[in-house]
Amino acid sequence: MSRSTPRKKSSANISPRISITALCALLVFGGMARSDTQTPYYQLIYDYEVASFCGLVRAPVHTSYKRKRAGLEAETDLSIVTLTKIRIGAMADAEREYINRGLGGHKPWCRSDGAAGVQRILAE
Repeated sequence: MSRSTPRKKSSANISPRISITALCALLVFGGMARSDTQTPYYQLIYDYEVASFCGLVRAPVHTSYKRKRAGLEAETDLSIVTLTKIRIGAMADAEREYINRGLGGHKPWCRSDGAAGVQRILAE
């Protein structure tokens, strides 16, 4: 009997409103050019992913995240494809950073970046 570690399941869905064909076209034709990491949308997704990796997402964090994400998506003039590209970039950057921390290295990262991300998500 083999034991496997379950993989983190993200609540930041890649795209609930985009078709697989459009996503493939984005990946093939649009490339995965680095999205603007300074946008509030990118920062929100990145913070949520880091908090998720660190096990810091509880109901208030998730609720605030969903509300802020919906608000940012509603007030932007960016297309669904662009939002998806930003979201994928933020999620990939968070995972890449988690992997770069190595064994045990994620603990200080969670205490600093993870906790700060949760505070930003919860801030009004």
